[in-house]
Amino acid sequence: MPEHRTPTELIQMYWDRIWNQRETELIREICADPIVRHDPRSTATLTHDEQIARVSHWAVSIEPHFTHEVLHGDDRYVTSVWNMVSRKGPSMELSGIEVFRAENGRFTDCWNSTYMQGLWGRVGQEAVAPLPLELLTSIDSITADWLQRVLLDAGLKVPHVALIEAERIGSGNLSATARVNIGYNAAAKADAPVSVFCKFNSPLQQAQDQTVATGAVLREVSAYDFFPAEPVLHMPRAYLAKSDAQGAIYNMVLEDLSQSTRPGDQVTGCSVGEAAAVVEELGKLHRAYWKSPVLAEQAWALRRGAMADLLHRQYQSAAMEIRRRYAGRMSRSALETIDAFAPLVGRWTALETACPTLLHGDARVDNVLFGDKGGHPLAYLIDWQFTSVGDAMLDVAYFLTGSLSPDDRRRCERDLIARHTGYIREIDPTYTLEMALEAYRLNAVAGLQFAIIAVLAMPVGGRGDDVLIALAERTTAAVRDWDALTAINAAIA
Repeated sequence: MPEHRTPTELIQMYWDRIWNQRETELIREICADPIVRHDPRSTATLTHDEQIARVSHWAVSIEPHFTHEVLHGDDRYVTSVWNMVSRKGPSMELSGIEVFRAENGRFTDCWNSTYMQGLWGRVGQEAVAPLPLELLTSIDSITADWLQRVLLDAGLKVPHVALIEAERIGSGNLSATARVNIGYNAAAKADAPVSVFCKFNSPLQQAQDQTVATGAVLREVSAYDFFPAEPVLHMPRAYLAKSDAQGAIYNMVLEDLSQSTRPGDQVTGCSVGEAAAVVEELGKLHRAYWKSPVLAEQAWALRRGAMADLLHRQYQSAAMEIRRRYAGRMSRSALETIDAFAPLVGRWTALETACPTLLHGDARVDNVLFGDKGGHPLAYLIDWQFTSVGDAMLDVAYFLTGSLSPDDRRRCERDLIARHTGYIREIDPTYTLEMALEAYRLNAVAGLQFAIIAVLAMPVGGRGDDVLIALAERTTAAVRDWDALTAINAAIA
């Protein structure tokens, strides 16, 4: 054995003879006993026997073959920028960087970078997503490599994602949510996001059971999959929307609009200008799918008529719970209206429309992000878990009756209904304002139904109480203003 091999000679023997040709006993000749491996925040020592066992294990399982992309050494250190491909079993490509220190012709230390999926890129080579995306079970499992594959699969030509930082947001009762900041290793183009919003399943089993029972996640994933890459309305772009077959485990990676928008607040409601922005987005949605034949093919979208009996029973239970909780905090007129609607809930839900379209299904102000464009409000609709097929005025009435104060609603709602009607008349001149007003009157109870049934899933106290009381007072006022129960009785008869 030469007395002093150079570090460069040692690394060539290490990769080619020990790893590629499986001459594992050569470890005893060129490595110290033990060798020190340096990893982020830790070190480990490996004896000759442990090193041999490690190489032998991988030699049997995948038969790795290493090549140098870059090799540079001096009289004490050598750096290898390497590629590895498997020659056995599932196809595998890895790349990494390792720095070795040598003393007296033996490696004594090794510094390891994180191994990365894929081979090192070369000049002129465009980034590609090398592997199918696996479904992660937790936000804590997100890695830079996984997130880069998400963005590449979404059609973005982003530089290498070198660093991510996840910031948990929200209470996480039914979902785990985080804003993930992204650091690239090169200047990014304008379409490369610097952060994304991630919505994953809750780690709690009861939360996963609830999402399966309601089908809400499968609907939201299907909705994002249904909309084209350039949707017809303002909504966050979905870079990824994926779930298991049941909807218990899901990964959604969405455009982060937090720097340019603010979330709506259900208790304070919204302004007339903001309501107009929301009605504009609803009009775009309803116009795009107005009486569309594709609606019949969307089995994932809710059909409320099929849920009439269930919603009727839930409303009866919820109305009693409302009285038990809020009899002293809710107006008498609101409680009387809640009770008066109770016998009609099932039959109203079963009513069909002659003008079906795609609905958001849960159009309330806290499912909206508000921005600004040229001094005018801009609205983005989020949370598509109740996407359904039905009458467009259900969305419009749901939003206006629950998101505006009664005085603001009375001042603007007929004008906003007329504006919405104008969107529809662009493609269907037979649709008149009189038809829209009658449909709005018939659906003025939509927000009331959702608000009352929500009490069954809301804990007592805190902000939930404020939300439910605000919704109940606003929506019952609208039901009385429009004499909606009379219209429902007439439609049923």
